[in-house]
Amino acid sequence: MNGQLHCDYSLADFDATVVETCDARLIRVTGHGLAPSHGWHLELVAANPGVVAHPESLWLELRETAPGEPKPRVLTEVPVEAIIEDSHAQEIIIRFRWREGFRVPLRERVPAFR
Repeated sequence: MNGQLHCDYSLADFDATVVETCDARLIRVTGHGLAPSHGWHLELVAANPGVVAHPESLWLELRETAPGEPKPRVLTEVPVEAIIEDSHAQEIIIRFRWREGFRVPLRERVPAFR
């Protein structure tokens, strides 16, 4: 754990799935961070909006909001989810402002057969 400054993250705690609809290709990214206390909020936001040099990579930045008041130290899983429409991405790059990021491969959702 990296102190009270940030949550702890692992590639193993993230998943990215392609969901094809009749009129769009959606990517659902889910994961969680291990927060040093209760009250943290996580958000995945576009890290490279506009012209993209590598359209096969969708870049997201993970942003944290710590609780407003100090909380007792209790390790807590905090979920995060984003749904993005993208027709070209083959991988998700999750960036952090304070540490090295990681690549999350995209999985195609397998349709359920009855």
